[in-house]
Amino acid sequence: MLKKTFDELGLSPLAHDIYSQLLEKGASSARQLAEWTAIPRSSVYDYLTILIQKGLVVERIDEHKKLFSIDDPKNLPNLIDEEIDALKREREHVLSILPSLLGHSSAIEPKIRFFSGIEGVRHVLNDFKWQKNLDTMSMWPISEMISLLGKDFFDDLNRRRIKQNISIRGIWPVGKGADIKTHPFMGSGPEFLREIREAPKHMKWSMGYWIYGDKVAFISSKKEAFGFTIHSREFAEVMKVQFESVWKDSKKIPAMHKYTDSWIREVYKRLDKKIPG
Repeated sequence: MLKKTFDELGLSPLAHDIYSQLLEKGASSARQLAEWTAIPRSSVYDYLTILIQKGLVVERIDEHKKLFSIDDPKNLPNLIDEEIDALKREREHVLSILPSLLGHSSAIEPKIRFFSGIEGVRHVLNDFKWQKNLDTMSMWPISEMISLLGKDFFDDLNRRRIKQNISIRGIWPVGKGADIKTHPFMGSGPEFLREIREAPKHMKWSMGYWIYGDKVAFISSKKEAFGFTIHSREFAEVMKVQFESVWKDSKKIPAMHKYTDSWIREVYKRLDKKIPG
């Protein structure tokens, strides 16, 4: 029941097994714990020592017999609080040296990361988990992207994008747009932080790219299933110039509120925010 908590605290799953047995059966000897968990007795002592140091288990002598039992259960949330405080201090430290880190990174050569297969492509776009407050640009054959990554993936991606205040200007090729009726997460307007345009008819492509900050993520169609990111300020700048040129010649796609209203209302309700516009 506490496996995830123990994992977050850096405690072994075997330490969790021992703790669980003590919770269930009460004061026990190391021999009993070894039998119940199938962990060698010498290792049981090692894990018990760690649990005692963490304030989660206590040791006592009862009739010349060494027994172990759970310490005050309140010590577990207290231990979590200590970890949170330590992480907050570490976060402040990282923030304080971030300008120096960014200064060094600007002198480093561009980074290119390649991923193959559908899971690799998803990994490319999961980089957005770490982005906030960005204005981004994309040229997506969106029907190809949804076919590759799935409806649920894009639903979740757009919820995260709105939550993290990432706006997008997107260009779709003719005939490869999204069916808003079945994919309401692809709606447009201020509430979606998205504006969509349709490229000139002569422009056809099946691979997409997304420009965000100093990075550009490229995603292939389902046929080839690969993706890669290029982290380079100069490369991102030249891609933005290309995008703006196509954007200027593309036709705006109107919003279709009757198909998207319920989805966007549910998103903003979960965020406890008022819908803009």
